Amino acid sequence: MSSGSGAAAVAGAETAPHFVLVPMMAAGHAGPMLDMARALARRGALVTFVTTTLNLPRLGRGPGDDAIPIRFLPLRFPCAEAGLPEGCESLDALPGPSLLGRFNDACAMLRAPLVACLRGDAAAGAPASCVVADACHPWTGGAARELGVPRLAFDGFCAFSSFCMRQMNVHRIFDGVDDDRRPVRVPGFPIDVEISRARSPGNFTGPGMKEFGEEIMAESARADGLVVNSFAELEPRFVDAYEAAIGKKVWTIGPLFLNTMPSAAATAEDAAAVRCANWLESKKPRSVVFVSFGSLVRSSVPQLAEIAHGLEASNRPFIWAVKPGNLAEFEWWLSGDGFESRVGEMGLVIRDSAPQRAILSHPATGAFVTHCGWNSVLECVAAGLPMATWPHFAEQFVNEKLVVDVLRVGVPVGVKDATPWGVEAAALVAMREDVARAVAEVMDGGEEGSARRARAAELSRKARDAVARGGSSDRNMALLMEHVERKKTTASEEQ
Repeated sequence: MSSGSGAAAVAGAETAPHFVLVPMMAAGHAGPMLDMARALARRGALVTFVTTTLNLPRLGRGPGDDAIPIRFLPLRFPCAEAGLPEGCESLDALPGPSLLGRFNDACAMLRAPLVACLRGDAAAGAPASCVVADACHPWTGGAARELGVPRLAFDGFCAFSSFCMRQMNVHRIFDGVDDDRRPVRVPGFPIDVEISRARSPGNFTGPGMKEFGEEIMAESARADGLVVNSFAELEPRFVDAYEAAIGKKVWTIGPLFLNTMPSAAATAEDAAAVRCANWLESKKPRSVVFVSFGSLVRSSVPQLAEIAHGLEASNRPFIWAVKPGNLAEFEWWLSGDGFESRVGEMGLVIRDSAPQRAILSHPATGAFVTHCGWNSVLECVAAGLPMATWPHFAEQFVNEKLVVDVLRVGVPVGVKDATPWGVEAAALVAMREDVARAVAEVMDGGEEGSARRARAAELSRKARDAVARGGSSDRNMALLMEHVERKKTTASEEQ
């Protein structure tokens, strides 16, 4: 894979379609789009992957990456111009949600330098054929129109949640509703779904976020189609209903990461991965609970204490990837409480990130306590494991409904309210008894637990079949390339 801002890296590819991928600057958004870039490049497409100077080194490399032609385009991120502290080039680098509006403004300022670079590519004989941009980058719609190419919106959610959010927005379901906890029915949805304002995707708020959300919806409506990191067999009713509602193709091409799982050599170089692997090897099959709430959640120490005591009370082996809002305070609590010494070899506490896919795919792992971010849900589905669901913010409460009520592979912890992103909530949203109960239920070996595990295993098989040659996602990727090539041919004939 190459890196650079010049057109030389793409010259000489006049016949191949040229996909320009623009991810949201956040680990959970960039990773799936990088997997898409790999899939496209392996099929012969020319791919430009737009990033920033500080985000470029954070992009994980996979096996075989050196052999595929992806051109990375690191643009300078305009922190100062947008009023951001230097270095705030990704969502997880922001000090708090109050700067989210400025971050989105900075992203929009990338339009001019991106268009200039792509015009240089066109002059060198490799014009862009299509822009595939994260739905959270509505500014890319104007950039694509300026270049005269189609724009596909890459949705970081599943079709179920994305369509549900659309219906909530179109019908303005919370207008006139005073009680934030009162459930409201989502109209025009294939199944009965009720959600309160407190648990809705609108809880991901901040200055200007309402207007920004409306801009996202407007540009998504103008897009040439929607690309979703899911697979048709997981949510067929909702993919079909979504397509019918928007009158456009919804390309399900996932789970994208199944084509680029980390190599054993790459995993072995990671100290945390080695530590987890060695610990898991000492455990019985399907006996371990894995607990992780993703890259953006920062829990308060009192809430972490409840999780810790709940895991201890469950009396089951666990790996806990913890990201406290205040690491020093959490370490002080750990040392004073004696939690790690009491649980001993029964538990492994990982500060910061853990090798999630490797843990989920290990034979010793039996269930996942998750925040219901879509990447995590999809990784657990692919691993064939049941989930205990603990949503925090954004669309995660909607994802929980898919996992628990539709797919029936999840057990809710029982969280009632959202936890604001970037802010340590003073209130506890779940107690140790909730954690212990959910872990016991999701690990249950009884009839209901066995049926849940069987459903999870079947979804895993379908996920792998979808990305295999001739599978639904494999076919959709081929059809997506054909669609863009037809657009490119038509545009050339009209010039």
